[in-house]
Amino acid sequence: MDYSFSKALRLSKKSDIDLLFSEGKRIRGTSFTLLYGRIKTIETPFKVLISVPKRNMKKAAERNYIKRCIREVLRSNKEILQPEDPQGNTVIHIAIIYNLKIKLEYSKIEEHLLEALHKIPKTHDKT
Repeated sequence: MDYSFSKALRLSKKSDIDLLFSEGKRIRGTSFTLLYGRIKTIETPFKVLISVPKRNMKKAAERNYIKRCIREVLRSNKEILQPEDPQGNTVIHIAIIYNLKIKLEYSKIEEHLLEALHKIPKTHDKT
């Protein structure tokens, strides 16, 4: 498996983001809120949007650190997000929102994010 995190894996299309926030399903974890939805298309296996609100983290350096840690966890654990669709025509869109007002260390971010990602069901419902 390729363990890179290319630009193709980032959710950046405004219409896709709007659809995810309006019709996506929500999972609340200890330090993360995940919104996810499955789209029928042939692209990358998943697309991710990472958000660390300025309201919670005032310093840009801390926000960037949290986002880098989240990307690293996703990069090293891609197999969790791979769909179990035999035809491979379902893409999962995920928005990861950091909820805490304190900066966690990498190991805690990894633990909490993996716990939240494992809550995403492996079914193929379309949102």
